[in-house]
Amino acid sequence: MSGYGAASALANGPAGRRLGLETATALTPAGLVERPRFFSGFPARPEVLTAGLLAVADVAATTYADFGQAQRIANLDPVVTASGDRMRFESFSGCNSVHARLDLLPEGIDEGEVGFGTTNIDINQPLRTALARMGSTTLLHLTVGPDEVRASTPDDQHVERKVALPDRWVRGLAEVPYVSAAMTVRAELASGAIGRFARELPRAGSPGPTVHMVPTTGGARLLPRAVPGSIEVPGTTRLRGMDRILRFATGLTLHADAHGATAWVFQLPGARLTLVLTAHPYRGFSGEGGLLLRLVDRDSETHGRALLPHLGWDPVVDQDRLAAAAGLPTDAVASGLAWLAASGRLGHDLTEAAWFHRELPVDAEQVVRRNPRLRNAQQLAAADGVRPAGPGEWRVRGTGTEHTVRSAPGSDLVCTCPWAEAHAAGRGPCKHVLAVVIAGAP
Repeated sequence: MSGYGAASALANGPAGRRLGLETATALTPAGLVERPRFFSGFPARPEVLTAGLLAVADVAATTYADFGQAQRIANLDPVVTASGDRMRFESFSGCNSVHARLDLLPEGIDEGEVGFGTTNIDINQPLRTALARMGSTTLLHLTVGPDEVRASTPDDQHVERKVALPDRWVRGLAEVPYVSAAMTVRAELASGAIGRFARELPRAGSPGPTVHMVPTTGGARLLPRAVPGSIEVPGTTRLRGMDRILRFATGLTLHADAHGATAWVFQLPGARLTLVLTAHPYRGFSGEGGLLLRLVDRDSETHGRALLPHLGWDPVVDQDRLAAAAGLPTDAVASGLAWLAASGRLGHDLTEAAWFHRELPVDAEQVVRRNPRLRNAQQLAAADGVRPAGPGEWRVRGTGTEHTVRSAPGSDLVCTCPWAEAHAAGRGPCKHVLAVVIAGAP
């Protein structure tokens, strides 16, 4: 219960059941607030809300692919973002290869006012057990945060790490929106087809087998091997996060990117559950690296910092409004938003094809500096580890050797190091390419 004044609980009251979710220190429009109150009211469909919360908690409690004891994460506390008219609850699996987000939408709130801010909430094991036993209910009062809100002192504004979010969650929360923003819709299933798909999906073992999904009229067909137009689904056990909400799902939209990452968006009454899966079950989001070039792009940082005062806490980010408010052209706004995502300040809503403001209650400057690949590249560049080797070519110091980084017209920088040859596709640049960019060589 570290960081919480009390434990979240489900209790019986004279007017029905009361679900109280405890919050930790949060960033809000008013600054840093200790244990803020984000909501007090009634969800329109309590059974959908509790099933969705359990789905997010299930993902946080599960390791689908065992990387070894050293990389397991024992964090079960989802992150909640209150956006004035909706709330979003997010978590990562223990292996960091699955991201879950429950969106409680305006039509899912029967009564009550949503605040603004981001923090994590206590979803403890006794609460999960109570929620699982609750079943259908006609009345549920929900509070997110305690009755009494206490503001932090001015000194608290400078605490480097404000809540206990694991580093891999922080980097994953920055990477997932960027991955999602590059996805396109590949398939759509109606309610009846969702159930058939779920029943046919093999989910034995961990992380489960790889299947190939072929969209059909009114459904989907699963095959053991790829065919033209099929969508690869590796590690099928990773979709078990949908089990809690299947009985409520009215639609499913599958999104995918060019590298094999997928997002499964389940439409629910008054809510949405999104499961985002890495392209490979043994790859975590924290190591995907798609944002690294944005982090070393000084123009992206400049544009991002210019946008930050105008970002606001609206449920979706209006890029045209931002451009007008900051006086920046459209391409500069896109560049700045990518940097803001890299610093953990943005999430991405696939259904609305829009960013949303999510201010993680940690030091954003540390988010930028935490990535080990970026840190190693900065050290290489600072130690004169990059030297020209001809037109469009550089030699970069490696471990006991040197690697060659080359550029070609119309293409990205490429490196000859073993990591780049094995992992670069879909995982961002290696440290040697980053060192060349930081050194200002291209």
